[in-house]
Amino acid sequence: MQNQTAKTLKGKAVAALDAGKLQQALKKAQLGAKKFPNDSDFHAISGFVLTEMKQYKKSIPHFVEASRMKPDDPQFVENLANALMQTGQIPKALEYIEQKLEQFPNNQELNRVLDEIHLKGDNWRMMIEHASKKLENEPDDVKLLAKRARAYAKIGFVEENTRDIARAFELAPDDIKIAFQKSLNLHQSGDKNGSKDLLQSILQKEPGHISALLQLSTVATKEDAPQLLDAVETAISNSETQHHELAFAQAHLISKISGMDAAMPAFEQANALQHEGNPYNPTAEEEKLNRVIGLFPVDHPIPSSGISDVPVPVFVVGQPRSGTTLMEMMLSSAPDIAGCGELTIGADLAREYTSQGKKFGSEDAAKYAEEFRKLMPPIPDGSVAFVDKLPHNYQIIGFLLSAFPNAKIINMLRDPRDVGLSKWIRRFPAGGMRYASNLSAIAHSANLYRRYIAHWNAVFPGQILTVPYEKLVADPKTYSQNVAAFCDLEWSETMMHPEKNTKQVRTASIDQVRNKISTKSVGGWQSVSEHLQPMLDGFDPVLWPEYNLG
Repeated sequence: MQNQTAKTLKGKAVAALDAGKLQQALKKAQLGAKKFPNDSDFHAISGFVLTEMKQYKKSIPHFVEASRMKPDDPQFVENLANALMQTGQIPKALEYIEQKLEQFPNNQELNRVLDEIHLKGDNWRMMIEHASKKLENEPDDVKLLAKRARAYAKIGFVEENTRDIARAFELAPDDIKIAFQKSLNLHQSGDKNGSKDLLQSILQKEPGHISALLQLSTVATKEDAPQLLDAVETAISNSETQHHELAFAQAHLISKISGMDAAMPAFEQANALQHEGNPYNPTAEEEKLNRVIGLFPVDHPIPSSGISDVPVPVFVVGQPRSGTTLMEMMLSSAPDIAGCGELTIGADLAREYTSQGKKFGSEDAAKYAEEFRKLMPPIPDGSVAFVDKLPHNYQIIGFLLSAFPNAKIINMLRDPRDVGLSKWIRRFPAGGMRYASNLSAIAHSANLYRRYIAHWNAVFPGQILTVPYEKLVADPKTYSQNVAAFCDLEWSETMMHPEKNTKQVRTASIDQVRNKISTKSVGGWQSVSEHLQPMLDGFDPVLWPEYNLG
């Protein structure tokens, strides 16, 4: 009888919710929570109704209670994560989501919330401010130091990140999470052996540490690979859920032992797992393209801040894996040119326009330029230029050139088949890279890139220098001289030796750019083309006249 009463009341609450009668739905759901305190559904309905009413803070206790009662129900987890984010409790939301993603690794909603946090630089700055205030009273709180270090890394504050993680590791060398952060920092700084040693020590304490296994798989030698593969496969067999990180680790190691062709089925499985939890939405990306180019029509007056301050901004754009890191390392090898890595500032400042289609005028451009320079990481005094190499800035070139009329845009062009393969065989967890785990999506995104660039070339003729990757690596002297001349910078022979650049590298090119410039990766797609057919079929040959894609 009690069950029937609860079911009836629940049905009435849901019916009221479906009819848009939110107050009535809330009243019935909260009545149910009082009468049937052990029924998690009433708390879930109450929380959901409050969410629909935009009363996120009031919804949190209900979602907490529902999740406590049913910890294995991902729907309750999703609701609580979203409510925490909507109420600005970003540090709590991030910690909670990452913890729960270990339990539900392919949950789309959790991945969406995580992406939303990661994509906004303001969230990371909020975490830095939050941690910094607490560290004033507790300067040796290792968890706060580690959190702030991570947040600094996300917004490109390299020195601050290194300082915080070094201090945290000094205070707590046995903390596995901090040791892992330290291993990444060592690798980014060029100390691959030190990084490997630290990762091995992590695995001695926790043999199934997923992130350590994945990271080691990317730097393992052919000799190391068989033993590490055994450890990865043991972790896979011991895991109750499928983790794409372990699948990628397995694929990397197979490629090192048996070659890339043998590893392609494993990469296909790894990407399928990742794409399941974080799918690409081609329609949304097409709509975004149309909104952005609609703000900067061809043959219309271009907004301008009228500001031409120094250091001169140099934006290196292109598809990820097209040589953007190589170009930044070449440029920042020269004296007085500061390499800033991949700054998210440009995309952050453009988001309200790219997502909502809000008009962008000269006053907006001036504000954009002012905010951009204010939010930048510190660069050395006397720098004549700084380099921001966030590849996807190709989407916002109109904003960048409107804000910085003296900016230089270097567009890295590379055979999309090589670019596509390079994406396919690496794990890209960032939300803006979700297309990298689906072959058809890789092609769709590549075609969009060419459409963006074609539009910007029409709007800003002569203001974008396209550098073909294949020609750059074949003749680095000529092409680095061309880039220097375009940027009004003095050419330096050091530009031809990016492998000597000691700057930190935080991208998938972390190891390649530590080696001398080489042509060995050109045409690599051909040996595994049979595994790439959906991508090869998806490229529009008309958009890629430089390459024979017919």
